[in-house]
Amino acid sequence: MGFLTPLFLVALAGLAVPVLLHLTRQERGRPIRFPSLMFLRKIRFQETSRRRIRHWLLLCLRLAALALLVAAFARPFARGGRLASVGEPAAEEVVILLDRSWSMEMGNNWEEALARAREVVGALRPRDRVSLIAFAETPALLHRSIPESARILAALDTLATSSLATRFAPAVKLAASTLSASNLTRRRVVLISDFQRTGWEADPDARLPEGVVVESVVIGDGTTANLALTELELGREGAGGRERVTARARLVNTGTAAATVEAALLIDETVIETVAATVGGGGAGGVEFEPFTLTAPFTRGEIRLLDAPADELEQDNALHFVASPGGELGVAIVDPLGAGDSNLYLRGALGIAEGAGFAAAVSRGIPDAAALETAAVVILNGGALPGGSAGDRLRTFVEEGGGLLMALGERSTAASVHADFLPGTIGPVAESADERRLGFVDYDHAIFEAFRGPRSGDFSQASFYRTRTVAPTDGQVLARFDDGSAALIEGRRGAGRILIWTTGLDRFWNNLPLQPVYLPFVHRVARYLGGRGEAPAWHLAGSTVNLPALAEAAGAWEVPAGAVAMEPGGGSLPLNDGLAALTLDRAGIWEIRPPGLREEHPFAIAANVDVTESELARMDVEAFRAAVGGAVGEADPTLPTEANAETDQAAGDLERAQSFWRYLLAAAFLLLAAETILSNRLSRERVREE
Repeated sequence: MGFLTPLFLVALAGLAVPVLLHLTRQERGRPIRFPSLMFLRKIRFQETSRRRIRHWLLLCLRLAALALLVAAFARPFARGGRLASVGEPAAEEVVILLDRSWSMEMGNNWEEALARAREVVGALRPRDRVSLIAFAETPALLHRSIPESARILAALDTLATSSLATRFAPAVKLAASTLSASNLTRRRVVLISDFQRTGWEADPDARLPEGVVVESVVIGDGTTANLALTELELGREGAGGRERVTARARLVNTGTAAATVEAALLIDETVIETVAATVGGGGAGGVEFEPFTLTAPFTRGEIRLLDAPADELEQDNALHFVASPGGELGVAIVDPLGAGDSNLYLRGALGIAEGAGFAAAVSRGIPDAAALETAAVVILNGGALPGGSAGDRLRTFVEEGGGLLMALGERSTAASVHADFLPGTIGPVAESADERRLGFVDYDHAIFEAFRGPRSGDFSQASFYRTRTVAPTDGQVLARFDDGSAALIEGRRGAGRILIWTTGLDRFWNNLPLQPVYLPFVHRVARYLGGRGEAPAWHLAGSTVNLPALAEAAGAWEVPAGAVAMEPGGGSLPLNDGLAALTLDRAGIWEIRPPGLREEHPFAIAANVDVTESELARMDVEAFRAAVGGAVGEADPTLPTEANAETDQAAGDLERAQSFWRYLLAAAFLLLAAETILSNRLSRERVREE
């Protein structure tokens, strides 16, 4: 029980007045005049004190009436218990938005956030309904509009921070849809977060319904000092038939004081080198290690800060990566003109590569068996696919896992015995008075996905003068010209692949070799056919990877049957048949392997946190609330923290809703009426006695 104006309780001292009236009485006598006393001096009659109370009931009525009047003016209200339900507002729909991004690991922020969420749940009334949404990059609706507070508390006990960054807009949208489905008139959102500035991007769709009250519970003390590793790079170079890798990273200091730390390079969980780095306040510096030899596939690596001073965020103190040795990819170029100008641009593109490159050899005919043993890709650059033993040798090469690219030209033909081998039927030369351009490119394919983004390459700038007409049979068309004819067709035969490029790779039929996209296009085609797609050394936590494509790019043709994904830090996720996508929702090394089998170097994927989450600067909370709409929240009166900046106003709302003072005034008037009747009766009896 509380009082809105407790100073009125001082008036309880007035309860002494009725007591004094009952203990003291003014005696009034009737004066009688006697002639013999007319010359005596007049003396006023004095009060006499009474030593006992004659009318206890009358005294109690007067005291109770005064006490009720004082209590009514003090404006009492109840915060809990059964009395709180007297005149209480209607049932309320409450949505708790709990930030579980990895920046909440700073200090004791996560424990504080859970405690504040429990306090909100504990203040709910039995008929209120509550929803719990935990969010980071994406929100998860754990419970929707339930009256059981115990279930919310049980869910809070199982929650932990994630490896994902903060994104407010999706969480606000989910809260808006949850509230829109409610039939309750009173609706409230309680957002518990550290309110990082990087987590909010204005979104016109992230708006709460009209009339929703927004309570913002700010977690943390606003500390922004932090050390973070970012921008991992792996430089590769060949040395003596082996591959040497140089690991580099960038160290960022968001604090104001300079920091000196040691960084370690771990390979397969073994420290092989440590270096010291000093970074000034608000600055950044590089961390580089000596090259190491990459010998085994799926080698797991990590760059880690050792004992970073005054750094309470652990997840951005490490960068993980997975690397496999590549070596030079053998490419056999078959050109009927030999080493002439017809393959000048092709050989030049294959001769320029970072790290592990290409070992290209040119011949006029199909290479013999010994040459095919060292080649992973064969390019028929304007040449024919013959029949006989040479053709059979090339077919066997592809079916056993090799790659074949047919770049068509004037002399490009295929023996009839290969009609079922090629993914399309080669037709005559097609000429056009107008230049043609590529009108369709499948950017979802591994060859073209690197050109999807802006400023990553534009195939539409290339002009094509002549092509060969190819009618696809069972192949997939990966690119088309603007007239609808096929430009690039893919087919699979056995364990290998075939690509038909319906024009040349030189300048005779097009100007593609003069475009910036020519070199990366040739590299990606060669690596794709050779089973060496550009598998990234690491992914961003929260990314979804295509496992079959990633396995092929890493040199494994398929995910092992019955495989499971072993999560970083323990736990496993079964990969059901047909599952092609895996979401890397935790930072660290993910392993894909059959259950119960512990290989030394299993198929592995690395995931690192988004370091934009390391920027701990806080946003303008008031501006955020204005952007998402809704009324300004009034903190719950049971919370004794900064969420209670409006405690007095909240108490006033409770008092106005309960209005106990009305009942107290009514009771006081009834008692005063009873006191009046009783006192009149007692007065009449006294008069009769006299």
